[in-house]
Amino acid sequence: MNSQDEKLFSNQPVWGWHPERVEHQSGYTLFRKKVFFSEKVHFHLAVSADNRYTFFLDGKLMGRGPLRSDLDHYFYEEYEGDLDAGNHIFSIEVIVWNNAWRTSCAPWAEMHAGGGLMTAGYAGDERMELTSNWLCAIDRGRMPLAWKDAWQDNTLIPAPPMDKIDFAFYDPEWFYTDNPPGEWIKPAIIGKAEFRNSYQLDPDTPWNLMKRSLKQMQESFTPITKILSAPETLSVSNGRLCGSFPSGRYTVLLDTGRNQTYIVRFSGKSGKGKCRLAYSETLFDEQGSKVNHCPGSIGGKGYADLLYYAGKPWQYTSFWYRTGRFLELELDLSEPLTECKLELSFITYPYGPFREFQSPNDPILEKIYQTACHTLRCCSHEHFEDCPYYEQLQYAGDSRIEALVSYAVSGQDDLGKHALRTLAASQLSSGLTQSRYPSAFKQIIPGYSLIWALMLHDHYVCFADKTLTAELLPNVETMLDAFERARLPEGLIGPLEGWHYTDWVQEWYAGASDRQKNVPETILNLFYAEACSRTAELEIINGNMPKASEFQKRAEKTLDAVNALCYDSKKKRYLDSPGRSDWLSLHSNILAVLFGAVPESERADFLREICADTELKQMTLYFSFYLLAAIFKYGTAEELRSHYAAWEKMLQKGCTTFPETPGMARSECHAWSCAPAWFLLRSNGTFQLKSESSYL
Repeated sequence: MNSQDEKLFSNQPVWGWHPERVEHQSGYTLFRKKVFFSEKVHFHLAVSADNRYTFFLDGKLMGRGPLRSDLDHYFYEEYEGDLDAGNHIFSIEVIVWNNAWRTSCAPWAEMHAGGGLMTAGYAGDERMELTSNWLCAIDRGRMPLAWKDAWQDNTLIPAPPMDKIDFAFYDPEWFYTDNPPGEWIKPAIIGKAEFRNSYQLDPDTPWNLMKRSLKQMQESFTPITKILSAPETLSVSNGRLCGSFPSGRYTVLLDTGRNQTYIVRFSGKSGKGKCRLAYSETLFDEQGSKVNHCPGSIGGKGYADLLYYAGKPWQYTSFWYRTGRFLELELDLSEPLTECKLELSFITYPYGPFREFQSPNDPILEKIYQTACHTLRCCSHEHFEDCPYYEQLQYAGDSRIEALVSYAVSGQDDLGKHALRTLAASQLSSGLTQSRYPSAFKQIIPGYSLIWALMLHDHYVCFADKTLTAELLPNVETMLDAFERARLPEGLIGPLEGWHYTDWVQEWYAGASDRQKNVPETILNLFYAEACSRTAELEIINGNMPKASEFQKRAEKTLDAVNALCYDSKKKRYLDSPGRSDWLSLHSNILAVLFGAVPESERADFLREICADTELKQMTLYFSFYLLAAIFKYGTAEELRSHYAAWEKMLQKGCTTFPETPGMARSECHAWSCAPAWFLLRSNGTFQLKSESSYL
């Protein structure tokens, strides 16, 4: 700890909470501290909260937190700067979301203990720990909205809840006015703050604090491009919806021009009644079918915030981001809303500028690249996400593709390293990592543990980071040992606990190539062989030759078993499971090429044969990463171009982000579909690897 850190934490920080709040009670709790300085001073503040907070200084947004993680890796954020002489107001709003059963708990990507705020630091000579001159109040006008009230669809939603705002009780100026209404009282102390690797006795509080490891999310204005239906009293000016909403019952439908993630800011004067402010990735007809971005409506298909007006000035800012291309305001007003303004801020992780990709002779590739980059941005916030509209969970299978694309398009590895460490923190006593993390609900997909090991190898070949490799190799070794313990006498790795998901193939029950039959899988064995082989390379780099030899022998033994038991010599194809000649997929055969089961001299011809074989079950956009990788390594440029056709068709259908599956089944923005950006930049030599790799 340097001298600056010592001053930051020179007083014992504590956690505090509103005395009337009980644990896990949903709602907003507000905190304020007013200070006066006779001269210019420096401030340095550390903040954390449970569940989440937004920090304002003199009415200006300073940051959001804490960075998503778990209780054993609970983050605090630091804020630092100078303050002029005069009065200043430090304000923090803390939200507690629903923590309950699976059907009502949200968000799943948040792991918390039930309510609290921690502050530490100084502003000039003024200490900033609770409870020194801090006051708190219960926000009576805002509440998280249960999903059954936010959306009429029956789909389970793990994303953060929407808001219910009653402007009769909500003061939108509370965080910067001198004397906001309400009962402001001194916070109660919960217990002293505990810091990771520093406590010695039983911890006073459950949050094991550590400094935030990632930059804050970044906002930029994004325009509303079109009014699809609205009264004549409304118009779009400079990308903002402006004007008045007359009395009556009607809907206003807006188009932002592209699917995206954004913070909503909506304000106005007077008015009485209510508004259901809904968000959707696409539009629907009267029967509830998607209409490919043609004129339609959102209706009950989009989740929504609920706003209740009380005849006085009002202002709403969404606490967390919303997702969609279309916004629909369903209004029921007894008095008109006047002087209204609705504007949006695109919010994402600040990668910095993305590399340009130019293809003047084939401009559709430029559009594919741009859309893939935008898809990545929409799935990157405080960690990689599978999709921003529904789950917002960091899955290893998705994150491998996101990480590689982020490395290529930005040259940055912040989120990639964070994903590797976060998934390592999810490791169970069995040795397997969880399929997604952080997550309030434990889920195991054995193949995703192997993909996590491949992610570590990916990072090394892209950045040659020996320190990160040495840090995480012990975790990888433990995980691979779990698979080795499942080896069957005939040489294959048998089934492990968990969901054996591979891809959303229609004929596969729950996306599992074993069809839930609890039998050995060719795909899992090939991933295990590849993970062992790539880990052996990392062991050599780390100077552990015995371990390298051991893992290479495991890889060879597994590939031998796959060739002996999973290859059908009559069909000349790899089966999804030994002895099942009716179980055939492109997946198993592509991995046999990519991961070394097929002899090297035969791989190019075998690849062309299986790509043309209509008997094989076909893969979706997610697993197409491995198809593109195989063609990139063993095919031709023309063959690689032909396999971008699926993405080209999605653009022709009007997609502005790439969806979960080509048929756009559920999520219209799914990060695992951004894979072409990696291969486009690798093909033209824009992104160079720091180390050799078999197919990257």
